[in-house]
Amino acid sequence: MASGSVFSETLQTITTTKLEELAKQRISYEEQYSTLLGVVQAEPDPLKRLFLLVDGTKSCLGVKTAIRKNKQDGKLGRVVSGGTSNKRLETDLKNLDRFLEQARYDPSVSPKVLQDWEKSLLQYLAVQSSKYQYADLYGKLVTEWLSSEKITSADGDIEMLETFEELPGAKKLEARREWEKSVFEPAKVDVPNLINYLQTLFTSKKAISTAIQNLHSKVEQFQNDLTGSSQFSVSTLRWVIQGLQASDLLSNDKREVLKDFLTNEIILTEVADVLNMRMSAIGRWSWGHHVPVEQRRKLNGTYSIHMHEDLLQAIFLHYIGVKWSVFFKASFLALRTEVWKSNQAEVATVDRKRRVYYLGPQGIYAPPNLQQKRSKAHQKQYFVSQLLDHESQRIEFQEGEEEATFDNFVGQGDFAGPSNKRRRQGEDRDRDVSGLQQQSVQQESVQRRMTMLQRQQQQQQMRMQQHMLSQQPIMAQQSMMAQQPMMAQNQMTNYNKDMRPGLDMDLDDEDVEPNEIYTGGADADSDSWDPNQAKKPMQAKQGLLHLLSTEIVINTRLHGEITCFRSVFESWNPLLPHESVLAVLAFFGVSEKWQVFFKTFLEAPLKFTDDDDDDSTTPRPRRRGTPGSHALSDVFGEVLLFCLDFSVNQSTDGALLYRMYDDFWFWSADYEKCATAWASVLQFTEAISVNLSEKKTGSVRVAHGGQEVHVDERLPEGEIRWGFLYLDPTDGTFEIDQKMVDSHVEELRKQLQSKSKSVIDWIQAWNSYAATFFSSNFGKAANCFGREHVDKMLATHRRIQESIFQGGNVVQYLKNTLKERFGVDDIPDGFLFFPVQLGGLDLKSPFVGLLQIREAVKENAHDLMDEFEEQEQQDYENLKRRFDSGGIQRLRYGNEDAKFKPSNPATFFPFEEYVRYREEFNRIGAANLIHVYTELLRRPKEESVSLSVQVSQALKQLQGQSNASGITASWGAMKPYWKWVAQMYGPEMVERFGGLRVVDPGLLPIGMVSMFRQKRTKWQG
Repeated sequence: MASGSVFSETLQTITTTKLEELAKQRISYEEQYSTLLGVVQAEPDPLKRLFLLVDGTKSCLGVKTAIRKNKQDGKLGRVVSGGTSNKRLETDLKNLDRFLEQARYDPSVSPKVLQDWEKSLLQYLAVQSSKYQYADLYGKLVTEWLSSEKITSADGDIEMLETFEELPGAKKLEARREWEKSVFEPAKVDVPNLINYLQTLFTSKKAISTAIQNLHSKVEQFQNDLTGSSQFSVSTLRWVIQGLQASDLLSNDKREVLKDFLTNEIILTEVADVLNMRMSAIGRWSWGHHVPVEQRRKLNGTYSIHMHEDLLQAIFLHYIGVKWSVFFKASFLALRTEVWKSNQAEVATVDRKRRVYYLGPQGIYAPPNLQQKRSKAHQKQYFVSQLLDHESQRIEFQEGEEEATFDNFVGQGDFAGPSNKRRRQGEDRDRDVSGLQQQSVQQESVQRRMTMLQRQQQQQQMRMQQHMLSQQPIMAQQSMMAQQPMMAQNQMTNYNKDMRPGLDMDLDDEDVEPNEIYTGGADADSDSWDPNQAKKPMQAKQGLLHLLSTEIVINTRLHGEITCFRSVFESWNPLLPHESVLAVLAFFGVSEKWQVFFKTFLEAPLKFTDDDDDDSTTPRPRRRGTPGSHALSDVFGEVLLFCLDFSVNQSTDGALLYRMYDDFWFWSADYEKCATAWASVLQFTEAISVNLSEKKTGSVRVAHGGQEVHVDERLPEGEIRWGFLYLDPTDGTFEIDQKMVDSHVEELRKQLQSKSKSVIDWIQAWNSYAATFFSSNFGKAANCFGREHVDKMLATHRRIQESIFQGGNVVQYLKNTLKERFGVDDIPDGFLFFPVQLGGLDLKSPFVGLLQIREAVKENAHDLMDEFEEQEQQDYENLKRRFDSGGIQRLRYGNEDAKFKPSNPATFFPFEEYVRYREEFNRIGAANLIHVYTELLRRPKEESVSLSVQVSQALKQLQGQSNASGITASWGAMKPYWKWVAQMYGPEMVERFGGLRVVDPGLLPIGMVSMFRQKRTKWQG
């Protein structure tokens, strides 16, 4: 019997046992409660009624009492001694025992006091009745959920009894036909042409050729080390298994089996022995007779093919894949250091000398320049990003984090007509628009400078104050240069040497990385990137959108325009030619022995699980493509795509190609560089024999002020889209495609409409689709998007709910459903939103996170550039005054060329020359371009709500809860989302349940339910 089935049966048994016991406890309590209320109501005397109520409360709620002797009169009496987890109840009962004695003798105790005591005890009894009621409801929900599942030994995914489609849909069958038509026929690869391409790319220069030879030596040594007979051990298997569990490769059943492996060292030892024998005979390795494959529907509506190899094969292959992944990541990083071209523009010697003459030494050390910061962010997040930094690194994703497919919406956006018209009109127009734009921006800049000077003349006092403040960094720099003249000289002398290819400086100033999304609350002022952290692809994709938006804001202002293209390879994994993979691996030094192994891996004999009953269907060897979710497939893909990265880097003199596996983006203020980069892409696709997705390929040219600019045939036609977003070429902002949203609203409605879907399943589907999928594809908030983007997301989420629930909302729908199915009315909202561990249903709200960060998002991203340019012009005037006063002379000591003088040495150089190398040189004054860049990328932090006294006291009752999650006893340790939920719904929950726990610990298998809900959802259709 499969482990998953055993687990399900065990959970069912535990749940049934607890529900039976719960039913007995509830019946017993309700009988006592009802009897007590009858006795109390029949007693007319308030004091006697209160005595009866105190004794009855102790009995109903299981409060223990003990006989103790009174120290004063020596009489025996019963006192409260515990028995419950409600310390407040026990304290109140202890006090009441004493106060009732006073009331027995003291006539001054008013009837109002007695009424308050009586009301308090009745509240305790009513709360316990509510807790039993909702424990019973929760038990019924769990029973409904378990009975609506069908755990299969094939994949263990959730499968409803009433299926969405009785027979495979046309879309599913068509997807299989297209897949089979491609993968069982070899690709046509011109291998000699591919080899010639690689030789031209990697052997054209001596330094590059030497680096490739060094790579060959490393590969040879690595292969020798990897084929040892003691690769696997108990400790090795632990990180391999943990990596497999985090991947999407295995079924739920197999993941459960691996959990058993981790807890049994004897099994791990036996597995290690078997796999070591397999490794020593790697030349004879094979898949066996065949590997079962199945179609799996993804949330975004597409179908993927998943292999189901046995566990030992999966562990063996994952280990090998991870080892090669880590090796190639380190090797490619070394190549980047050795032969990668820097993204910093070369500064002419005369330009450099002029800057030194007018401004003083121009170093390239801390604080860093903008180009260095860009290079660092690129290397950390987007350089062969699918490869692992170390063996135990995981790739994490949340269910629902899938990019929405927009194939059917290309060309239907609101901007589609004007954009295409703009692209192709005016073929006879002067192509040198870039120069005109630059001239326009410079003229505009001069005009702003004149306005600034007039304002300074009118406000002389304010100008002087600003002057003194802006002089502070200059004075500090003067002091440093005076103390270290030789350092300044060395910086100047070694300028070109320090700009050598591949130099990535250690940047400490205001570091912010693209993956610091707002949900994590990362501090944008600190360098939070850590190679030991798990890889989070969706966060990296969100960061890429922010990078592009930031570059649009900066480049359209500084250079007048920016051009961007984006493309995705057509079915990269399924259609990757085997001949291309093996040829590139061989070029990088992989031995024939390992090539044979990789060829065997690629040519897996496949048979669909749907055909298992058909004896006439024989396994077929795969002839192209790599199996998805395998670490080795990622290795093959990244090794090939590294050639693309290197080609673009070399052809564009260091420009950065931002790539997330088969999805790549390129942008530059230099239109010609974009055209050159695209030519490199086309050359790569031809050499490797792969294709680009026409619908996911596009380019946009954005000009300052929304001016029309020309895009010629050297760049691809098409829109730039991601998820539900499209890039508007008019102003360079990402907009939400509401038509595309509407189509997914219809799909979500279909997923939720099944009458047999349990409430818990329904909520899990809602959380994945509405809360995660929609939110992810709207793009995460950042300053570069502006506050308006947050408002649009909030409005769209509201429209989604009103569309699905016909003007209603998800909370009211669930309350109506619970009333119809289980007869429970007046359900508090907190029961729906509270975490499972407290007895809630864990319904997620997509509004909370957005509302927590809305006010922290900068309203207009362009304000930062306005401030920068004003300060830059102020700096220029300050530096000009320093030059005119002779203050620059002592800073020239130790210059690269102390005798150099420009043609007009007494006149300060023009403003246009001063700003020409903003991105290559460190800042001199207060204007800080890196600060602007950092602020634009900044993800807002969630603003937490204030903790009330009532909720604070309720949180203390959670102390010692072992399985606490979400809402815990520690307010400071809680995530902002749960703080919001606890404070918003907590007061009502405390009133209904006497605290934040809906169900007392131990009444239901809540911990096991929480763990079981981690299984992958099988989407219908």
